[in-house]
Amino acid sequence: MTQRARAGDVVGGRYQLIESIATGGMGRVWKAYDERLQTDVALKELWLTEPMEPKQQAALLKRAELEALSAVRLRDHPNIVTVHDVVVEHDIPWIVMQLVSGGTLQQLLRNGPLEVFETGRLAAALLDALGAAHAQGIVHRDIKPANVMITEAGHVLLADFGIAAPETGTGLTSTGVVIGSAPYLAPERAEGKPGKASSDLFSLGVTLYEAVEGVSPFLRDSWLASAHAVRYDRAPPLRRAGYLAPLITALLAKDPTARPTISQARAMIDASAVHDGDKPSTRANAGATSPKKTSFLSKMAVYLGLIEDPAFEDEGRRSDPRTRR
Repeated sequence: MTQRARAGDVVGGRYQLIESIATGGMGRVWKAYDERLQTDVALKELWLTEPMEPKQQAALLKRAELEALSAVRLRDHPNIVTVHDVVVEHDIPWIVMQLVSGGTLQQLLRNGPLEVFETGRLAAALLDALGAAHAQGIVHRDIKPANVMITEAGHVLLADFGIAAPETGTGLTSTGVVIGSAPYLAPERAEGKPGKASSDLFSLGVTLYEAVEGVSPFLRDSWLASAHAVRYDRAPPLRRAGYLAPLITALLAKDPTARPTISQARAMIDASAVHDGDKPSTRANAGATSPKKTSFLSKMAVYLGLIEDPAFEDEGRRSDPRTRR
């Protein structure tokens, strides 16, 4: 099997590729059918760049194995995408995962930022997932909207432990090499230091900032510029975060020791439940008139093409339903 995998190909003697559902810099995700268990699954194809030295290829295979081992240890957690298997086909690793019917947070945010209470629910789910991972000594190291899955029912799942590593180790990085998405890196990781649990929390803060404000605070024109912004720039003032502003601000502390722990962050969210102005019930009647007031599930339904965007209806125009993934 090569990078030219096509629908209809069978991987590992049992997984028939149905359609490509996502493509990124490191590979492609397919919807596939497990002929042995007669069920749909997702297959992540990790791409090999050419030419690739044997040492590099071994590192990529190790990455796939690491992702599977990390995820298997967390497979029973309700907020983590389940990994079932790793298959090597013609020296290319394929990761067999739970098929999630929905999209990513990154895709969802194309419809506009989330409401405060929606972001609070997102934060709680991701903190629970990270708490489980950190309790196992696993640091994710790539928390970002593209790695947060939202199901059609609004359930939040953390995905892609491909660069995860034990907190006591450096994973697959080499001296002077930093892997991860620059706008979401913790400052210490942008400096080339190993990721710790506190590094995941900074990345979570950036993700929550983007979820509620609609923009990534440290995104710049290049990887180096974004990494510089992460290290030295302050995030623009929060304008829509409401009661979540103290939490997000604390998570974005440049000093790792100044960031809250998982339990402290959860306590901040739980305490915020008393803020009546940010409860879903107080906004139940607001969602039909403005795209910024659209509920979490409604936004996902718009993205999946199940309903039309109310913003377009208000302007007397119909939105084109998006292709369902």
